[in-house]
Amino acid sequence: MAMATATAAASTSLRTVYPSPLCIASSPRWWCWGIPAHCPSRRTSHADRRRWKTLLCATDKGPEQSFKKTIEVDRLIDMLRDANPRELDQIVVENILAFDEGFWVRLAARIDLCKSDDDKKDYEELAENVMNIVEHVVHKTDEKIEQSTDVLKAIISPVMHEGEEAKWPPSDPVALKLMEKEISNREKQGQLDEGFLSEVSAQLRQAKQDGDKPGLQAMLQKVLQLYASNFLQKRSYAYKGNLFWSVQLKTLRIAMLLVGSLMYVFYFQGEK
Repeated sequence: MAMATATAAASTSLRTVYPSPLCIASSPRWWCWGIPAHCPSRRTSHADRRRWKTLLCATDKGPEQSFKKTIEVDRLIDMLRDANPRELDQIVVENILAFDEGFWVRLAARIDLCKSDDDKKDYEELAENVMNIVEHVVHKTDEKIEQSTDVLKAIISPVMHEGEEAKWPPSDPVALKLMEKEISNREKQGQLDEGFLSEVSAQLRQAKQDGDKPGLQAMLQKVLQLYASNFLQKRSYAYKGNLFWSVQLKTLRIAMLLVGSLMYVFYFQGEK
C-alpha cells in the first residue's frame, strides 16, 4: 500500500518531453510525472497521415540540394518497389528516418507520372504498405517509451512524497537504498536497456531546460549514476590482475549512450 502511494505520488510533476531521436514520427507526449498520455489529436493525425493532401507540403530548399534529395528518394522508392514483403519490412525499418514529407511528396509525384493504371495501382499499394509499416514501428516505439517511463516511475517512487515537489537528497536515507534496490531488480529483469537510458536522458534534459525543478534534476542525475555503477559492475571482470571486458554489440550501444548521458550530467554540475 505504501509503495502504491509512493508510485502514485511519482505521477505529479514531469513536464512534456519530446521523444528521443529513436522515437521518430511520434507526436509529443503529455506527462503526468512519468505517465505518458498521447495528445488527444494523435489518433486523428494518424488517420490524416493516410490522406495525400496532408503529405503534400512545399519545401524551401536550394535547387542543387533538392535535386540530390530527389535522387536519393527515387533510389529508395525503387528499392522499396522491387522488394519482396520480407525485404520491404527490413528496408523501411533501416531507413525509417527517410520517410518524411519530402519522401511522400516525391512518391505522390511518381504516382501522377504513371502512364498505366496498373503501374499507378502498384505505386498506391506500395505507399499504403510503407505507411502501415511506419505506423507499426511508431506504435511499437510508443509502447517502449511507456514501458521505460513506468520503470523510471517505479525507481524514483521511494524518494517521492505525495503532493510535494521533488527534493534531493531524500530526507529518509532508507528511501535511497530502496531506489538502489529497485534499479538492481529492474536490471536483473532486463528492463534497463537503451530505451530506459534514453528516457532518463530526455527527462534530464527537459528538467535542465525548465530550470524550476532542481530536485528532479538531481534525482535523475542520481538515477544515471546508479545505473552506470550497476552497468559497469555487471560487465567488467578481473582475472589475476588482468582486466577482461565482455563487450557485445548491444552492450556497446548502451555504453555509448551512457557515456553521453554522464557527460551531460557532469556538464550540469560544472555550471553550478
